[in-house]
Amino acid sequence: MPSGGGSVCFEWSASAFSPATIPDAEILQFPPNHGQAKGAIYHLDAAHAACFDRLAKGQRVLEVGCGGGQMRTFMRDRGLSYVGVDVAVDRVHDWLRSHGGPDLLCDAHVLPFRNEAFDVVYASAVWEHLAFPQLAAREAARVLKPGGLCLGSASFLEPWHDASYYHMTPYGVFMTLKLAGLEPVNIWPEARWSGFRAMLEMGNKATRPLRGLSALIYGLYLAPKVAQAWLRNKRRPTTDELLQPIAQMSGAIAWIAQKP
Repeated sequence: MPSGGGSVCFEWSASAFSPATIPDAEILQFPPNHGQAKGAIYHLDAAHAACFDRLAKGQRVLEVGCGGGQMRTFMRDRGLSYVGVDVAVDRVHDWLRSHGGPDLLCDAHVLPFRNEAFDVVYASAVWEHLAFPQLAAREAARVLKPGGLCLGSASFLEPWHDASYYHMTPYGVFMTLKLAGLEPVNIWPEARWSGFRAMLEMGNKATRPLRGLSALIYGLYLAPKVAQAWLRNKRRPTTDELLQPIAQMSGAIAWIAQKP
C-alpha cells in the first residue's frame, strides 16, 4: 500500500466537456451478447466472457477488485495467466470466500505492476467504490499492453452501498475512459438489472421481499416506448431499439475499451 500522497495531471480537449461531442451511435450500444445469466459467475457479463474466450492461452489478465477470487478458475480453465488484486480480504460476501481470495493486496489507484504488463484489465462492479476512479482508470491504462482491453462495470442507479463513492452514467463512464487514454468500444446498460430492481433488492429487509414488483414497475416504465415503436413500425421493438430508456433506468453500466 502507498504510504504517502501524490499528484496527477489530466489532459483534455476544449470540447471534451460537451455532451454533443460524445458519439452515442458509435459508443452507446449493446454488444452482440450481453447480460448476466442466472447461475453465471458473480458479476460476469456475457460480453466480457466472450472477450476472455477470444484470448490466446498464456495471455495475462489482471482483475482489480477481485473479491473472493471467483474468476480464478474461469480464467485458468481457458489457459489464461490470472492475477487478482483487492484492497482487503474482508470486504466480500461470505459465500465468495471459498475461491482463494486475492493474489495480492493493493490499492487500485497505485497498481504495483510495471507498464504494459497485462493483456486485459477487468474491474466488474468496482469503480463506484473508488475515491478517484479516473486515476484508477489511468492506472489500468498504464499496465495494459497496446491493444489491450479494459473491461468492467460500475453502479448507476444502485443504492449507495459498501462505502461507494461514484455511481456513473454512460457519459460518466465515457469520460473516465477517455481521460485515461482508453478508447471506448461499447458502453451499455445492464438490461436485466434495472434501477427499480436494484433499489428493492439492495434496499433493506423490508424492500427485499418486494423485489418481484420491480419487473411490473419496469414494464410500466418501458410501456410508452414500446407502444410508440409498435405504432411506428408495427412490431415490438428490440432491446437495441430500447437502449436509451433502458440506460436511463439501469442499475449498472458496463463497458469494453481498448488501449490504442
